[in-house]
Amino acid sequence: MNTDERITRTEANLEKLTTVTAAIAATVAAHDDQIGKLIAVAEKQQHDWEQLRREFQAYLTTIYPRQ
Repeated sequence: MNTDERITRTEANLEKLTTVTAAIAATVAAHDDQIGKLIAVAEKQQHDWEQLRREFQAYLTTIYPRQ
């Protein structure tokens, strides 16, 4: 294998690596977006749960008043 062939092969390999790297970067960005959305859902559920807990506590207080 002569020098030109090696350079051509190396350039081809670099192109493949560039393509793979770009795909991985896109996948990581999409994954980060999913994590962000899951965190937002979890925060909303936590807020909703706390609100429900307060409402239920208020309801129980009407049934069993504190003495």
